[in-house]
Parts: sequence; C-alpha cells; structure tokens
Amino acid sequence: MKVADYILEILNSQERQKSWLADKTNISKQAINYKFKNNSFTAEELFEITKVLNINLEEMRDKI
Repeated sequence: MKVADYILEILNSQERQKSWLADKTNISKQAINYKFKNNSFTAEELFEITKVLNINLEEMRDKI
C-alpha cells in the first residue's frame, strides 16, 4: 500500500476530504492533489498530516 492510499483510507474513515486536509496542513489544494496522485509527500508533510489526522506513525509504517 502506498502512503497516499493509506492517508486516503484514513480520510475516508474520518469522513473528511483532501481539501480539508490541505486547509489544516497549509498545503495548497493543487499541491495536495499532486502529492496524492504522485505519492510524493515530504517527511515534514507526513509528520504534519499524522498530527492532524491523529495517525500513529508505527501503525502507518506497518501498513505501508
């Protein structure tokens, strides 16, 4: 599973949209769409996303 797929799975389970995540992480909506399409998140962005979505990094690592 790709990181982007895992994050999308969490977003869906929390009934949230990518646009909501973009707003909460200060990433533009265009950039967040690119990052999901190309699975190209920086480590800093991943840390911010995990904080916003309350994702356990160990759990995420085991799933991807």
